[in-house]
Amino acid sequence: MKRAKFLRIPPSAFTNMKNKKEVIAKSRILEVDGEKVVEISLYYKKQLKARYFADKENHYAWIDNKWTTCRLDNVARTCKGLPAEKGLYYWDNKGFIWDTKEDRQRASDFLDSYDVDDYETNLSEIKRARANKRKSERIEKEMSDVPCITEDMERWLDEKVFPGHILFSKKEGKGTAYTCTACKRSGSVKEKWKHKEIVHCPKCNQVASVNNRQKQKVEHTPVVILQKCNDRWVERQFKAVCRWSEEGKKIELFEQCRALIPIGKTHGKVYYGTINDADEFEQDFWDKNPAGKCFSPSYLYPGNLKEVLPCGSLERSGMDILADKGKKFYVNRYITCFHARQYWEYLAKSGLYELVTEICNGYWWGEVSMLPTKAKNLKELLRLDGNRVNRMKQINGGVNELEWLQYEQKQGIKISKESLEWLSKKKMTLSECKEILNDLGSVNKMVNYLKKQKIAPSKAITTWRDYLRMALLEGYDTRDSIVRFPKDLKLRHDQLVERRNEKKDKERLNEYAELDKQIQKRLPEVKGYFYEDDTYMIIPAGKCKELMKEGRELHHCVGASDIYMKKMAAGETWILFLRKKEDLEKAYYTVEINLKTDKIIQFYSEFDRQPDKKVIEKLLNKYTKRLKTMKQPIMAAAV
Repeated sequence: MKRAKFLRIPPSAFTNMKNKKEVIAKSRILEVDGEKVVEISLYYKKQLKARYFADKENHYAWIDNKWTTCRLDNVARTCKGLPAEKGLYYWDNKGFIWDTKEDRQRASDFLDSYDVDDYETNLSEIKRARANKRKSERIEKEMSDVPCITEDMERWLDEKVFPGHILFSKKEGKGTAYTCTACKRSGSVKEKWKHKEIVHCPKCNQVASVNNRQKQKVEHTPVVILQKCNDRWVERQFKAVCRWSEEGKKIELFEQCRALIPIGKTHGKVYYGTINDADEFEQDFWDKNPAGKCFSPSYLYPGNLKEVLPCGSLERSGMDILADKGKKFYVNRYITCFHARQYWEYLAKSGLYELVTEICNGYWWGEVSMLPTKAKNLKELLRLDGNRVNRMKQINGGVNELEWLQYEQKQGIKISKESLEWLSKKKMTLSECKEILNDLGSVNKMVNYLKKQKIAPSKAITTWRDYLRMALLEGYDTRDSIVRFPKDLKLRHDQLVERRNEKKDKERLNEYAELDKQIQKRLPEVKGYFYEDDTYMIIPAGKCKELMKEGRELHHCVGASDIYMKKMAAGETWILFLRKKEDLEKAYYTVEINLKTDKIIQFYSEFDRQPDKKVIEKLLNKYTKRLKTMKQPIMAAAV
């Protein structure tokens, strides 16, 4: 549209002199050099405020001495000095009125639509579709330049990522029937193979693992390949899926996302697969990510790294070493972060594969506080002496092991090889053990003691901390070995908890003394609420102390405050203890009943749960039906 030429034509004359509150629109058809448009002149308070020009392909508005592509409604709002709004549709209040019906009809006929709104909406959709098509074609062309994966990568997946074959077996008479995934043949043998036993296939002599519990085994993991691509290089992440079945071993690659990176750079444009499970030929890519696909820790194909890594000046990054060692690491983060954290090369080339992998995967957003990034050598970097650096290498230690060795050096103590390996295996961190070590001083003593406990180490260390705190409050000498290292930690911990709870309960019971008296006066009234059958017994509570004990054992709120005690004292509701007759001392369910209506208000077990709910509901229904007949003779005797 030659909009400047149309603007030179004088606007329509204003004729509506009566309406001074609304924006008035007048339309006419203009033609310049054989090109036609509809012009809509907008008047407000008798003054020309804007001119709107539209043809089948575009629309423009001249307002405040500048061009805009606003919709006509928003142009009218601007004429009134109001801000433009988004999402104005045809059912919204219009910002203008037509001068005459003919003005509206003229514009609609020229634009071949019901109204200008309809024309603008359709035009926006057409332009959006054209833009998406151009974008799709551009992305498709860029994706077509990416080379296919190589046969060598498929071999690498088979041998390194998903190694081995399986003999699927099952008992057949006195022998074993089997099918081999390597040769895809079946047979039978007299031997009885155990699950996961390593044997040779009788047909092809291939080493395989026996599987007598499944008919198919499936594993999947992310893998990445880096490739050259004209004047760029590309990082491609796949979901690799391997299926072992009686039909053989099959590996599939489903491409998830790819990053096209300019040569010499480490950041580029990321494109995401729009189809869930599609290979490199079927997948469609887009620069938006509605499916939430992203790069993640992966195995990196090592076959072409010498050729590709120089594209991002990463030939000395150590990525090739991690790939050769079969480490699973965040390849994308390594690429984007390495030049700011070049000490990763030290770690990879020193054999500290676990450490560099953990840092890359978990600390990409910032530096690790225990590592001085400007160190000149490995000792300075790790803040360890030569002996401890060698120990790190021997155990291929990660961040946790480094913290323990740094602690050992700083404290001037000795952590044995066995203790360090145990701490590593159990993933015990220095931070969770620090409080114990501040008093104990010896890591080896701590480890030897934790090994003897029957509970998980992470739970044991928490229990130990709590126990020592309580022991101090109770006046024990925690430097005494007998106190510091109780034989049964959990038992001793629970005993101290019970003792402290008893002290607190005693203080609370003093406060509840008057409530206790009122509750005990009402006991004759609730004797009729006792019940038993072959399996269960229902016992009315008689003291505040009983409610406190019940709440503690079942970890709910019945004894946490005096709410239920006051209800019992007032004769409103009563608390009943539902027990299994096989173990009457063990709390099972706590029931609240309305004393006036004999209706069950609530019933809960441990942690406010309701195990065997249907059984208990049935029991309580039976109990409430028989309640009146059970109460009558007892109440009569009480009178």
